[in-house]
Amino acid sequence: MFKISEMMEKEVVNVNNGKKLGFINDIELDMNEGKIRSLIIFNENSKLYLLGRGEVYSIFWNDIVKVGCDTILVKIDQRVEFNNIDI
Repeated sequence: MFKISEMMEKEVVNVNNGKKLGFINDIELDMNEGKIRSLIIFNENSKLYLLGRGEVYSIFWNDIVKVGCDTILVKIDQRVEFNNIDI
């Protein structure tokens, strides 16, 4: 068992391509099921982040491969990785 605050300190890495996605900024809860639905990550390394726009990753709970000591490994396709939205 782990706390959300502990998860937010871990870096998220996509095992498909080794890309470091960043750290968890928020979570999406399913209140009907009482479960975490997805992890939300704002890529602060994106050049567009400073302009108020940037890459946002929404990682479904099912896409988590492993939660380790320092990292969270996820398996997501490149085609669903990027969502440019206003931050």
